[in-house]
Amino acid sequence: MAIETIGQATAASSRDLLGVPVAERGFSSKPPHGFLEDFTFARLFAPVAEETFRTRHWEQMPLIVHRANRCYYGDLFSLQDFEETIARAPSYWMLDEAKQNRMAKREAASGPGLERVLADLRDGATIHLNHVEQFEPKLGLLCRLLGQQLGYRFQTNLYLTPPEGQGFRPHWDNHDVFILQVVGSKRWQVEKQRRRLPGRGETMGEDEGRVVAPDAHSFDLDQGDAIYIPRGVVHAAKCGSEPSLHITLGIHPQTWEDLLFSIVRAAVHEDERLRRALPLGFMQNGNDRLVMGAQAVLSKLAEHGFLNAVVDRFQDELVTKAPLDISGQITALLQPAPLTAEDVVGVRPGIVYRIHAVEPNIRLNFGGRVILFPGFFKVSLDFALQTKTYAVRDIAGDLEDEEKIVFVERLIEEGLVVRKQDLARTALPRRHPKV
Repeated sequence: MAIETIGQATAASSRDLLGVPVAERGFSSKPPHGFLEDFTFARLFAPVAEETFRTRHWEQMPLIVHRANRCYYGDLFSLQDFEETIARAPSYWMLDEAKQNRMAKREAASGPGLERVLADLRDGATIHLNHVEQFEPKLGLLCRLLGQQLGYRFQTNLYLTPPEGQGFRPHWDNHDVFILQVVGSKRWQVEKQRRRLPGRGETMGEDEGRVVAPDAHSFDLDQGDAIYIPRGVVHAAKCGSEPSLHITLGIHPQTWEDLLFSIVRAAVHEDERLRRALPLGFMQNGNDRLVMGAQAVLSKLAEHGFLNAVVDRFQDELVTKAPLDISGQITALLQPAPLTAEDVVGVRPGIVYRIHAVEPNIRLNFGGRVILFPGFFKVSLDFALQTKTYAVRDIAGDLEDEEKIVFVERLIEEGLVVRKQDLARTALPRRHPKV
C-alpha cells in the first residue's frame, strides 16, 4: 500500500500525479466563496474526485493534497479565531512529548489564562484543544454538515505549534482523520504501510515502537493543503521556521459491528427463548445441540423483514444522537416575530432527520422528538427541509398561504427551519479575516 499525493497537473499532461485522468477530478482547487457555504464532503479532498477518494483511499491509504492556494479554507479558522476560542475553553493540553516526554492538561476555573498559553508557546510546546466543535460555531457547523451527509460523528481538535515546535511523538490513531492546514506550515512524516486496523478504543502499545519507518514519506503541508490519514497509519509532525495551526477532523463512523450488535440485541429482546439458559450439562454433551441452536438463531436474524425493521430502528436511534444547533430558538420562543407569506426562510444547515410514512400521517424523527403531520404535508415537508432558501409562499404542495405560514411557524419552533436573518448567523462564517 503506497501513499499517494496530488498537486497541480502540468498543462502538457492529461493525467495528474495520481495517475487519474484530469477529467475524472471533482472540484477545482480554486478557493470556495466561504468554505462552509454550499459545503460538501468532497471539498475536503478537492481537486481529487469523490469516487477516487471513496474507492482508492477511504479506510485504505493516505492522501496528501497540495493545492498551492493559501486561501483555500478562506475564513474557516484563523489565529484570531484560536485566541477567541481558547479564551472560552475550560482547559487545553500542552504538548511537548516529542522533546521531553511530557504532556500536561491546563485547567482553570475561568478559562486557561492567556499568560500560561503564551508561556507554553514560548517554551516550544503545542497547544492542543479537544472537541472544539462543541463550543466554536463554525467548526460545529462543519461537523454537523458532514454528519448530515455521511451519517457519522465528527470531532475537531486544534493544534497550534510555534516555530520549530513539535507535539505528539509518532503514533497511529484509532479513527480516520483529515488534517486541514489553516495557518502556516508543518513538516510531516507518514508511513507507507498501515500498522494495523485498530478497533474503537484501541491505542498504540509501547511494544509497537514510537518511530516512523525510514522509508516513510516526508513532506511539508502548507496553508490550504490537506492530508487524509486512515486509522492505523503511523504519522508525526513538527514545525519549521513558521508557526502552524491545523484542524484535525476526526471521523467516528458507524461500523458493521455496531449494526450487528443492534441486530442481536433486537433478537434477544423479541424472542424470550434467547434469554434462556444453555442446556443443563452442555459442557459434557458435545457441540451438536449448541451448533444447531446457534444456526436456528442466525437463520432468524437473516430474515429480510426482521433485518429491515432493525436497520430502520438503528437509523432512527442515530438521529437522536446527532448534534443539534438551537441558535435562535430561544429568541424565536420568547420574542416571536410575525411571519408573512413573503418572508424568506430556509432549512437549518446540518440537520439530521428521517421521515416515515405512517398512514394516514407522516412521522418525522428529529433529535429526540417524533413529530406527526397529516399525510398531505409530505410534498411541503420535503420542499421545506431540502431547499436552502425560499419565500414562505413558494412552498410546494396544495396549501393556502395561511396554512403555509402556520406550517413554517411550526418548523421554526421545532428548529428545522430558520428565518433569513438567522440563516446568515447559522450558515455563514462570522467574519472575513485577512489570510
